[in-house]
Amino acid sequence: MTRRFTAAILAVGFAGLTAFAVPFGFTWETTVSLAPDGGTLVDGFQSIVAIDYTESGFTGTSYSEFHAFGFLWQEFGAEGRIGFLDLSADVLFGPSTSEYLYAQLIAEIELGALGFGCYYAQLSDAVLGGVADGFALRMAGAVGALDVVSITEFGTRIADEDFDGIEIVHTASGFSRSYVTDPVVAGQGFTGQKVTVSGLSIGCVEEIETTLYLTCGGFEFLSFELAGIDTGIPWLTFDLEIAFEVQTKTVSVTPGLVIAEALCVTPLFGILPASGGFSLDGIVLGGFDLTYSWNGVTLRDVTILAPGRYAITTPEYGSVIETIADAVEDGHDFYADYWELLSLEIDGEACCGGRYALLLNTYFEEGAGGIFGWGMTYFEGSIGIGSATRLNLALTLDPGGLEELAIGFGFDW
Repeated sequence: MTRRFTAAILAVGFAGLTAFAVPFGFTWETTVSLAPDGGTLVDGFQSIVAIDYTESGFTGTSYSEFHAFGFLWQEFGAEGRIGFLDLSADVLFGPSTSEYLYAQLIAEIELGALGFGCYYAQLSDAVLGGVADGFALRMAGAVGALDVVSITEFGTRIADEDFDGIEIVHTASGFSRSYVTDPVVAGQGFTGQKVTVSGLSIGCVEEIETTLYLTCGGFEFLSFELAGIDTGIPWLTFDLEIAFEVQTKTVSVTPGLVIAEALCVTPLFGILPASGGFSLDGIVLGGFDLTYSWNGVTLRDVTILAPGRYAITTPEYGSVIETIADAVEDGHDFYADYWELLSLEIDGEACCGGRYALLLNTYFEEGAGGIFGWGMTYFEGSIGIGSATRLNLALTLDPGGLEELAIGFGFDW
């Protein structure tokens, strides 16, 4: 009853705002997941309300996320420019526990070829790892052909190639929110200095990048990355990374193949390194992606030829072929058991200024009992009713029948 009452208030309130010429943007997405074969009909509920308001060059945002178990996230944000200074801020609350969780403030300015940034963040004791706060200063510029980035940390790290920023996880459900600025200690004393120099190209090496990282405890690591090393063999290149830490040295060699671009077929080749040393055992064709598009219709055939080493990612991550090792490292969900995907995607104009989008993915599995080894079919569709409202449907079928059904709607204003 509470959720229905809240939804009614939102609907009436924003309907009333349409009578005024105010710079509001409003999006409401709601999805109900059904499990026909489960013990309960309703398997999940998600509703997201996003609001933005722009005034005098600044945009304020509100992001609210609801689930069956309650009000999960409430986030407020703002971004804009004052003169040459770009500002952005985010504040996150956990309404289900009535607690403040996290805040960050980012200020950046560019003066010619130089860029300066100040990143501040605070983490409350309601989050694992809190209480923590601090800031980081980032300076970037070019010296001739070289690009130099310097980051000075005062209790905070910022996301880059070496660090991931911060991910705040709701433990009970696994849902999360991610941010650039990661406060790692309480207080704002000096905690680290990182300098990265890139853009150097010499001889047979396409690009060289070096990174030095020091903390208040001393030396942390020094790394050298050599990308695109020319071997003299037209189809073979290497990337070399050497990292020195306090007591260890790590050498990573990544061989790569240079292949010509194809019109609609994308083969995925990989190199098999030997079990020991820096020798190669051979070249493997991991799979191929056959794609053809015409007039809003896209047909794809994605085939895995080296199962156990390669896999197809889920639609959320593009339904592409990746090595399982890369998918795990990058946090991409994938289907380990399916070796082929047939996909049909259609996009076009619907009634009254709206658009429709349909996606039909059918997966095949080695040894599956279905015809031709059919393992699963996933369908999702969205149809616009006018330019502001859309209806959404998603379902999953497998040899056992209807596995999952989700229905929802979206509204933009």
